[in-house]
Amino acid sequence: MNRSTTRILCVDSSPRRLRELTDALERAGFEVWTAGGASDAVCLVSGLHFDVVAIDQSSASARPDVWNCLAESHPTLPILVHSGAPRTSMLCRNPQVISSEPSTNHEIALALLLLLLGEGPMSKIREPQFIAA
Repeated sequence: MNRSTTRILCVDSSPRRLRELTDALERAGFEVWTAGGASDAVCLVSGLHFDVVAIDQSSASARPDVWNCLAESHPTLPILVHSGAPRTSMLCRNPQVISSEPSTNHEIALALLLLLLGEGPMSKIREPQFIAA
């Protein structure tokens, strides 16, 4: 399959935040799919190719076993975990701070671009990639 648009799967415990993030990413030119939770996300990832998954910390915490299984079964799929609320953003498995400002849709989009571009130290990681925003 030849796709020219980057496909992102977004999962968020807040329907409003999910809608706002989806709208922002679509305006930026991404193809965005949404899932209501871990089970829906696993079904979508099993059947479709995604370039990156963006999930809020609350959703990730609700079913860590499912997310760990997803990461293990798709080891090259980058997963962005964002706080969804004002918090410090940092790379998981890497102490480098991206931003100390509250999480916004723009910050999440920038973190997604960092994962997708694969430049710098993140490009050398071949195990499951997690990043927090």
